[in-house]
Amino acid sequence: MVICVMAFSITASAETKTFQFFVRPTEYDAGNWTAVKADDEQTAYITPTAISGSGRIWVAVYDAGCSTQYTVNVGISQGGTYRHTAGYYLTGTPGVTYRLFGGDSEWEVTSATFTVSGRWTP
Repeated sequence: MVICVMAFSITASAETKTFQFFVRPTEYDAGNWTAVKADDEQTAYITPTAISGSGRIWVAVYDAGCSTQYTVNVGISQGGTYRHTAGYYLTGTPGVTYRLFGGDSEWEVTSATFTVSGRWTP
């Protein structure tokens, strides 16, 4: 009985990947920051671990081809090295590959380059 309970209680863990954006004022960095969504939870997690430069960039989760945005935008600025959450406004599907996309969409980068690295989970 214990084995049956353990077998049915195993849950899929979400794929967490790293990212690193290099953004100049008014530009974007599509990078190749892809990950596979593992569950039905409609929240993505973005955790910057290192930030340099001044201003703010905006990141969101897109489809793998970077043509359709799936989550709300998340602003990342100096000192923002905490876990950000981004809710899906289009349904995210388990087993599908998504891409983290970022840039200076609001013209807020005030240094020559804004660099942020960290990890994310679709």
